[in-house]
Amino acid sequence: MRVVLFILFLAFTFNAGADKIKKGYQALEIYNYFEAKRLFEKSLKKKIVPASYGLSLIYFRNDNPFHNIDSAYRYIVIANEKFPILDEKQKLEFQIYGVDQVSLEHQRELVSGVLFRRAVKENSVEALENFIQKNYWSTRVDSASFIRDSLAFEIAANKNLSQSYMSFMETYPTSVFSEQANARYQQTLYLESTASNTLISYIDFVRKYPESPYRTDAEDKIFEIYTQTGTVQSFEKFIQDCPQNHNVNAAWKKLYNAHVQTTSYSENSMTEFMTEFPHYPFAEELEQEMKLANTIFYPFKSKEKWGFLDEFGEIRIYPQFEDAEDFQEGLAVIKLNGQYGYINKSGKIVIQPVYDDALSFNEGHAVVEYREKLGMINRNGEFIISPRFEDLGNLRNGLAYFLQDTLYGYFDSKGIERIPPKYTDAYDFEKGKAVVSQNGFFGLIDVFGTTFIPMKYEELKGYDQDIYLAKLNDFWGMIHISGDTILPFEYDYIGQMKNNRAIVEKESAFNYVTVHGVAVLQNWIPVYAEYRQLAEYKNGYAKIYTDGKYNLIDTTGKKLFAQPKENTGDYSLVIAASKGGKWGFVNAAGNQVIPYTFSFANSFKGNVAIVMADPFYGLINKSGQYIIQPFYEEMSIINDTLILAKSRGNFGLLNIQGDTLLNFVYINIEPISDKIVLIEGGGEMNYFDLKEQRLLRKEDE
Repeated sequence: MRVVLFILFLAFTFNAGADKIKKGYQALEIYNYFEAKRLFEKSLKKKIVPASYGLSLIYFRNDNPFHNIDSAYRYIVIANEKFPILDEKQKLEFQIYGVDQVSLEHQRELVSGVLFRRAVKENSVEALENFIQKNYWSTRVDSASFIRDSLAFEIAANKNLSQSYMSFMETYPTSVFSEQANARYQQTLYLESTASNTLISYIDFVRKYPESPYRTDAEDKIFEIYTQTGTVQSFEKFIQDCPQNHNVNAAWKKLYNAHVQTTSYSENSMTEFMTEFPHYPFAEELEQEMKLANTIFYPFKSKEKWGFLDEFGEIRIYPQFEDAEDFQEGLAVIKLNGQYGYINKSGKIVIQPVYDDALSFNEGHAVVEYREKLGMINRNGEFIISPRFEDLGNLRNGLAYFLQDTLYGYFDSKGIERIPPKYTDAYDFEKGKAVVSQNGFFGLIDVFGTTFIPMKYEELKGYDQDIYLAKLNDFWGMIHISGDTILPFEYDYIGQMKNNRAIVEKESAFNYVTVHGVAVLQNWIPVYAEYRQLAEYKNGYAKIYTDGKYNLIDTTGKKLFAQPKENTGDYSLVIAASKGGKWGFVNAAGNQVIPYTFSFANSFKGNVAIVMADPFYGLINKSGQYIIQPFYEEMSIINDTLILAKSRGNFGLLNIQGDTLLNFVYINIEPISDKIVLIEGGGEMNYFDLKEQRLLRKEDE
């Protein structure tokens, strides 16, 4: 009888618990949250899974006074933890109320979604870490981990200490930011270890961290400090003391260059060098250099191909390239199959033509374009700055500007960022200083990024030694690198310094000043057409226009002619001048020496002058007699014996007697030195030796 009663009691109790759960979900369906909550709470001990699930639903919903996401989380976690230990009969029973593994996991994910958004909104490492630990099963854990890691990395980056990056890597070893953190760690470790910038600090760094990616830079600094005097002895000591330094080969080459600088660049000097340094590792290269170093190479074009010839006209490198530039630092840019590379003076391709464009070498490096981006290579053709920039300068004083996004910074010769990108514009370093701008205003920095001239000028230009032209409030002035003002900011224009005199303009009048800012003329001269070119000092005199007449003044402002002229040429012993619309010549006293009979004339150069008998040009002597008749469309004096002229649209060369040295068949003749002129015509490019008065290369048959 007792057994029967006990069974009946259990059945009643079970049915009573089930009835509460059923009623609870019925109440939940009609949004009777108070009743549903009461029933679920009473069922927690006997029906913990469906009761906890129901309570989680109530606390999750925000349309009732019990809304609490933390409570919703607590109950759904309980439901998910207890569900697997239910027997199959209970699982089937609770399925009637919609309680199964799928619904429990779905509710848990909904709750975790709200918790995730809350953690993201709080935007702290602690909040996201708490979410990850408590919601390890959530599909949002990866996103939370990424955001947590990014916040933690940002904190480390703000501290910017090697220890902060190391702590990040130890705490989050699998983070997507680990590689970046490691890079920052290596960089800050290097900078912290070598903050004193002393030789011993770099030596200690190499000893302690031999695998550091900055070992090369530390070795470069050791090399730099050892050899800062640039003497043969400094390079020799470096080679002896630092045999494992990667700069040893460079030290040998620089030792050789230092030796040459103190002697001469000659075969005898090279022989002396090899005797003094028999272990020089580049003996064969030096022998070849001995043969070619003093040889001048000129690029020339023949039958649409480019090659090189020497100053005697001998072809040294046969035409085989689509384009070629002059040799610089022993290497020349060439183009082959549409791409650019480099050759040495033996004609050997030493850097393969794989670039879209290439510039000449400078300070041992060259800017190249690769896949429409700019980078920098060394003499081995290795990228020391990867091709990823829209703008990248050549090395100057060991630094090259680069454009990253919209800001400029500077790399050194190893591709290490020495000055971070913080300038809106930047220019090459010259004598250890560079003009840069921030927010549209220009200033001057040194190689360490130290500001020498503050960023307050609308324009800033290097001028003369330590003097700069600057523009402030729309007016130009002249300042010293120290910041001292040499000329106040009140000028509309300041010209180039010629004969230690520069034109300055204000209020539609001009004067001249010295490099020290001292005015030359007592009275300012009203501006006139093209005065900025015409009034520059040449040969110690400037051409000025006042009261409808021209005169020449010396560097003190004293006028050359007592009576001004209608027009005048540049100063010479015999000066071109005009009168009554015609040109003739006067001496320094202003007295006529050749009558006014020409349509136009240039002042004498030596014993000859170019004149025009409209519309053609000719050449006269100091007696006013033609030595070359006026038959030419253009004419200019190259030197004391040669004249460049144009006839029927083409250029040719004449000697001073008027004999034709080069026929008038060339589209261009351009002096490139005091010995050589470049000539182009008929798809060919050649050179003419001015001294020998002959083509360097005979014309192809």
